[in-house]
Amino acid sequence: MSRLAHKVIIVTGAAEGIGLGIAAACRHQGAEVLMVDINPAVEQAANAINACPLVADITESGSAEQALALASQYFGKVTGLVNNAGRVDEADILETSSELWRQTMALNLEAPFLWSQAAIPLMLEAGGGSIVNISTIEATHVRPRHFPYVVSKSGLNCMTRAIAVDFGRQGIRCNTISPGSINTPMYDRYTALYPGLREHLISLNFAGRLGTVEEIGAAAVYLLSDETPFINGHELVIDGARTVAT
Repeated sequence: MSRLAHKVIIVTGAAEGIGLGIAAACRHQGAEVLMVDINPAVEQAANAINACPLVADITESGSAEQALALASQYFGKVTGLVNNAGRVDEADILETSSELWRQTMALNLEAPFLWSQAAIPLMLEAGGGSIVNISTIEATHVRPRHFPYVVSKSGLNCMTRAIAVDFGRQGIRCNTISPGSINTPMYDRYTALYPGLREHLISLNFAGRLGTVEEIGAAAVYLLSDETPFINGHELVIDGARTVAT
């Protein structure tokens, strides 16, 4: 039997990369999936895996309620949420403008707050649910000049733990996946700006390669499934042992 049969899962930032990998893995395991992204390419991506697309800016007021209403209308319930959408910019604290700070916090921290806040009541109605927040190893192993990014993701990690302790007794689980260097279009665009960076980052882990979106998708399926009822408030690091040695 499919591991996510009868599950209804919303994935943000699902047009490409990790979000698409998670959505595809969930569909493969039998879940109904609503894929949300500001990028219209989410429609083609969703059609390719027989999922439901929604083009939306998840930082806009009411976007979470719109998505949840759509999922409930199409599928009758919501049992899972993956807060994946995010951004990373190069800046230290002195280089971080108020606008960049607000934009980063809006996407990386406030949106997961608002979407989780809107989803939890529907999960309670469904008898329980699972939230997976996509963070980063940089939340605990900080890289230089990623100030707003690492601060926002550290907050996301704390949000995971707070939701877990506040709603665990009511059947809601909330966990974090913290990837290291994963082979995605965003990663390609970023490392292309700095010759040699891709090879350097690969050298920091002990797998000798980049991680794959399929590996992140498999981890998300595990946390979204009924196989993990006692895993709550946990941070699952997927980085080829990079942070073990630092």
